[in-house]
Order: sequence, then structure tokens, then C-alpha cells
Amino acid sequence: MNTLEALCIAAPYIHKVLKGEAIVAVADKKKDTVERYLPGRRVDSGYRDGERVNPGDDNVYIAFSGRNADVYIDRSVYGVPIKAFAFPILEGREVVGALAIGLPVENEEQLKEYMDTMKGIIDSLQDRVHIIAAHSEELSATSEEMSEQSEHALKDSEKTNEITSLIKSISQQTNLLGLNAAIEAARAGQHGAGFSIVAQEVRKLSLQTAGATGQIEDSLSNIKHNMENLKTNMGQIAEASNEQATLVQDFSDIIERLNTLSAEMNDFLQEMVK
Repeated sequence: MNTLEALCIAAPYIHKVLKGEAIVAVADKKKDTVERYLPGRRVDSGYRDGERVNPGDDNVYIAFSGRNADVYIDRSVYGVPIKAFAFPILEGREVVGALAIGLPVENEEQLKEYMDTMKGIIDSLQDRVHIIAAHSEELSATSEEMSEQSEHALKDSEKTNEITSLIKSISQQTNLLGLNAAIEAARAGQHGAGFSIVAQEVRKLSLQTAGATGQIEDSLSNIKHNMENLKTNMGQIAEASNEQATLVQDFSDIIERLNTLSAEMNDFLQEMVK
């Protein structure tokens, strides 16, 4: 029994070792035929025992030339992608045939498609994270600027309070002077009648000024209260913006690590499918 015949007998056992998933074929170089053929569970190249080798079967003919074959056959040929191997069968130093094995790699290719899809999703997420990060930085800068503006407004409000206090003081003094003038006019009797009218008008104007000043103070107090609330809220917004920027950066780092892992897995799958 020669090596070629022995491998024909051993072919079913090789098929079992490969769990019936792979094609196992033994070809005779001299006859240019496939002497023993066992199809895989999900893949069948169509050979039958004793048929001639397909002229386009590079896998077998490379082995006939004395070299180990490693060929990828896409799904358009047999319906599923195949990773084909073939090894020359030797009798002494002479190549007498080839042992060919074809492994379906559709699961690996499907996984690669999933990885490509995942990479696309990761890239899309990363783009959106960068946009969110940019907006977060803009929001943080805007909130800081508004906080500074509210601080300036509070200082201006305090200065206005000083002015209204001065006006109020002047009004009080004017009212006092008007009261004194009215008293002196009363003492002057008939000769002070005209001055008494002026004194009354001065006091009346003083009271109106005091009333208007009080209204201004109330308005300024409300403005100051609102500005203080605005300053507090802007501080909270700035703090939230900073936290958001930190979270976005963390999220971006996680996506970057996931992207790196995806690339490494893709490279690994590429090596498996070769």
C-alpha cells in the first residue's frame, strides 16, 4: 500500500477529527483525479470520487507542484467563504498527489462584518462626543463671561445705591430747611407770607424726591437680589459645565479604548481569515 492509498483510507478519520465541518480530499497527480472526497457539513465544492481535478483549482495544483497551498475562496464560488489548504503527498522525493482541506470561514467573516459595523458606530459616537465637548467648552466660557458681567452689574448697583443715599440725604436736609423756613416765615407774619409759600413748595418737592428715591431704592434692591440669584445660578451652570466637560472627556477616552480594542480584534480576525 502506497502513501496515496493510505491517505484515501485515512480520509474519513481526518474528516471526523475536523468534526465534519471541513472538506477533505485526496488527489492523484498522475491521474489528475480526486480519488477520495468528503464534503463539509456546510460546504461542498462538488467533487465526487474519481472525478478529474477542476482546472481552476489552484489549491490542488499548488500542492501538485510540491508546495504547501494556502488559498482563500470567497463565497461567490461555493456559497460560503472557504479557507483552503493543500499539502503535497510524497513517495520518496516524488510528488504523487495532494491532500486538500477546505474550512468554511463564514462565521469569522460574519464576525468581521459585525466588527466593521461596531467600528462605524464607534467612529460616529466619537464624532458626536467631540461636538458635545466643543459645545460644553463654549457653554463654560459663556457662563464664566456672564458671571463676570453679573459681578460688574452688582458693583454698579452698589454705586447706584450710594447715589440714591446721597439724594435721600439731600432730600432730608432740604425738607428740614423748608421746615425751618416755614417757621421763620410764620414769625415774620405778613412780611414773610411769600417766603412761606416758597418754603411749602420746597418741602413738597423734598417729600416727592424722598418718595421717588424710595421707589428707586426698592427697584435697585430687587435688581440686586435678582443679580445675586443670577450670579449663583451662573456659578452652578459653570460648575455643571465643567463636570460635563470632564464626563465627556472620560467618555471619549472610553470610546478611544474601545476603538483600539476593535482595531486589534479586526486585525486578529484578518489573520484568522487569511
